[in-house]
Amino acid sequence: MRFGLDYAAGRPGGAAIRAAGFDFVVRYLSEGGPTLPGKLLTPAEADDLRANGISIVSNWETTATRMLDGYGAGIVDARAGLAQVLRCGGRPDRPIYFSADFDSTPQDQLAINAYLDGAATVLGAANVGIYGGFWSISRALDAGVAAWSWQTDAWSATFVETRRNIHQTLRQVVVNGVLCDVNEAETTDFGQWDFVQEEPDVTPEQEAVLRDIQIQLRGPGLSGWPQLGADPEGHNRTLVDGVAAALQRIQELETEHADLRAQISELRTEISELEATTADLVEEVKRLDGPHWPWPLSLIEGPAEFVGEQLARLEAMLPDLPGLPAAREPASTPSPQAAELGK
Repeated sequence: MRFGLDYAAGRPGGAAIRAAGFDFVVRYLSEGGPTLPGKLLTPAEADDLRANGISIVSNWETTATRMLDGYGAGIVDARAGLAQVLRCGGRPDRPIYFSADFDSTPQDQLAINAYLDGAATVLGAANVGIYGGFWSISRALDAGVAAWSWQTDAWSATFVETRRNIHQTLRQVVVNGVLCDVNEAETTDFGQWDFVQEEPDVTPEQEAVLRDIQIQLRGPGLSGWPQLGADPEGHNRTLVDGVAAALQRIQELETEHADLRAQISELRTEISELEATTADLVEEVKRLDGPHWPWPLSLIEGPAEFVGEQLARLEAMLPDLPGLPAAREPASTPSPQAAELGK
């Protein structure tokens, strides 16, 4: 919120206003006469205010009830006010607040609204503002004859017009010897001459596309997609959350697969070792399955088998050696009858 001053008894100066902690002023565009010598904004004062970074807002007020003079008075005053704005280096596209500086009645509002309609023919309806108590400004806003409002706490009781742009409080301060009313800006643009409307970064069509993308990413109502499941806190996941969860699961699976591959490799090694051990056992079983001599002769079983094999070979070769008698024929088997007689 920005804080500003309005004053008429003198001109405090931009440096003093800034030093007192205020950065805008609402200044009058009409003469104040001998009793209010500092009421009128002058070109020199406007230059000083701008040099010290003080924003300027325009107001027109001659007498408290001037707006009761109706439509024609609004035209005259708007012309004079706009001329003074331009004389002081202001802009024609900024509003002027016209003062209803009294506790108006509903009957008074007819003349007030007519006055504002007259001012709109000069300034344009978008640049017409009103200063006053709650009822004066609310009725003008409701009737569409004012686009800007500056509410004073005087004649407002406890009512607050939520559409107001500036709030004039009952607090006063003395700045550089000048008694000033304290004001609060309620909106970013409250009619100050140096306000610059920033151009939108995107067109309405681009904004709609970006909004659609946002919904696609974050779900209906930007509350996530039920189809993607819930996070640990029970909220529906957005598309980004879902992708993150999927990537995390992939990483977990890759870790599990790496562990499984390591286990398979270890099992293969163990199987190879088991196969070698099994082969050794098979050979041992074959060896133990043959004929064996009793102990202690089994101690020479191996050499004895070798000697036996050599003797068998030698015997097979004996008939072939020259000078040796032929082997005797084996006795013939007796016939069954001879066997019977021999009994």
